[in-house]
Amino acid sequence: MANGFMTAYINPQSPGQLTALGGLRNPDGSPMIDVVCLFAGNYAADQPPYLRAENNDPPTTKPLNASIQNVLDDGSVKVLQAEGIKVLLTVMNGHAPVGWSEFTSETDAQAFAQYLQTDIVDAYGLDGIDIDDEYSSGTPNDTSLAMVTTLMRQLMPTALITKALWQDLDTFQADWNGNTLGANLDYGWEMSYGGDPQYRLPQYTPYMPSSKLSLGFSPDNPSSDPAADIAWLKANGYMGAMVFECESTAGVQLLESLAADWSS
Repeated sequence: MANGFMTAYINPQSPGQLTALGGLRNPDGSPMIDVVCLFAGNYAADQPPYLRAENNDPPTTKPLNASIQNVLDDGSVKVLQAEGIKVLLTVMNGHAPVGWSEFTSETDAQAFAQYLQTDIVDAYGLDGIDIDDEYSSGTPNDTSLAMVTTLMRQLMPTALITKALWQDLDTFQADWNGNTLGANLDYGWEMSYGGDPQYRLPQYTPYMPSSKLSLGFSPDNPSSDPAADIAWLKANGYMGAMVFECESTAGVQLLESLAADWSS
């Protein structure tokens, strides 16, 4: 891909901050960003709404933080989609006993997958769900993610299912009824940040092709030589780059720099 595949994570502080991402352009005039992940919904309850604002602290039935709810309600998502940008909601565990890796019951996993389809993806016209499997206080098991993503794929065959990758190889090695997490994912972006890509991405290629894998960058820890990282990704057939914290000026500037390096 001449311009690379660029993914932006953003916790938008205003609708304009989100829609401005759609105005970023590559030298050929195409949108600089391919996927925007709204960061984040918090999976913090064992009954609907499974997502709860502010990690359900204080207890609430509001599903999403105001910063996310505002851009879902005001048409900002459609502005980006009109530019050809896919918009996902990142769903993160919410410091509760439930979580992406905590499913032991197919019935419970099915109910959660159905909720994500009807109450999130369909309700807000999103293009899919991004998985961030951190911060659960429950007991994880290796087959949970293979199970729930299989059920999500059955319910939402055209939606994107992606994952932030980090300390999760056991979940890729497991299978559920012959289905694996890697086969269910459209894309993955490695999010340990700062280290050399050759020590971060190749461990995933037994489970996902390099053409579906991106390297994560953070403005707080962008690596010692981002341009060299991009050159390595291009030379080794990887998909692109993900940039965290694009609600900050530093995050947007980092994304623009990485995109320029890829296009050069």
